Amino acid sequence: MGADDSANVKALKAPALTPISIPTRLAAAPSEPPKYSVTVQDRAGAEVAVADPNATRAAVALMNVHAVVGGAACHWGGPAAFAEIMAAAHALMFATKGRQWHEAFHFVNDAGHTENGVYALRANYAFDGMSYETLRGFRGIESKLTGHGESHINPEGILISNGPLGSGLPQAQGLAIGDKMAGNERVTLCTISDGAMMEGEAKESVAAIPGLAAKGRVNPFVLILSDNDTKLSGRITDDSFSMQPCFAALAHLGWKVIEVSDGHDLQSVYSALEGGIAEAKSNPAQPVCLWVKTIKGKGIAATEESASGGHGFPLKSGELFNEGLNEIYGDANVPT
Repeated sequence: MGADDSANVKALKAPALTPISIPTRLAAAPSEPPKYSVTVQDRAGAEVAVADPNATRAAVALMNVHAVVGGAACHWGGPAAFAEIMAAAHALMFATKGRQWHEAFHFVNDAGHTENGVYALRANYAFDGMSYETLRGFRGIESKLTGHGESHINPEGILISNGPLGSGLPQAQGLAIGDKMAGNERVTLCTISDGAMMEGEAKESVAAIPGLAAKGRVNPFVLILSDNDTKLSGRITDDSFSMQPCFAALAHLGWKVIEVSDGHDLQSVYSALEGGIAEAKSNPAQPVCLWVKTIKGKGIAATEESASGGHGFPLKSGELFNEGLNEIYGDANVPT
């Protein structure tokens, strides 16, 4: 090929793609700290106010009462397991300086059965004007707070709808690829359950993301996996097979794996996630996975011990709510 031919080939190459500018409808970060909070320390040693995970659990239990009264079901086990994870993630995202949180992060919750826990946490922040009164409409016909998050109904709070478990992760992969192509400086944060990791499309993304990242085609990516060995009908390992070899293989696939042995130690979860985000940003060529050990139904002994993790309603009746609240908070005083 001569010089002229080479020049002609270059001329035929398509120009760089310019992304379509679509204004986001996601709500801005809250201007005030959460109403019910606890403190952790960041990597610099400064105290950080984080939404109290037990306040999330208490609100979810209360949402259960209203949802059941209204003729709808409500998940309990999943959001109870994810309470610390979601509290840490939101504290870090909402602390973004100089630009909006959704400009710094794509947040995708693949674990749709934990979405009511996200609603409860965000009401604690008064995110998008939400309040605890707003939660009373959960799954009501006039409410945008559906059982699983739906972006077309709640675009102020949901980026990616999360009905089919396992579908959020590949969509998060696409967002990270799109950000890389568009030159956006943004971290993709995706939360997922161990059950969703069984899905074929999730497994494909788990294999693809590290390979694409190594080729420089994916923006910084952080996956947060809640592992409690519990499915709707019982313990995964006892009933079928162990997921542990699959999770152990994440490192062999190219993920930087950070193990958190106690997913209900808020400080440990916050520190691991803060460090994981920093690692992903400093080395986008390797995605990060936080492998977090959790307890489905955490906070109420009966659901912690249940083979299903108390997937649905945590209390036998609404009259037991005060007893459940005391159990959730344990030795701590129940806030008013």
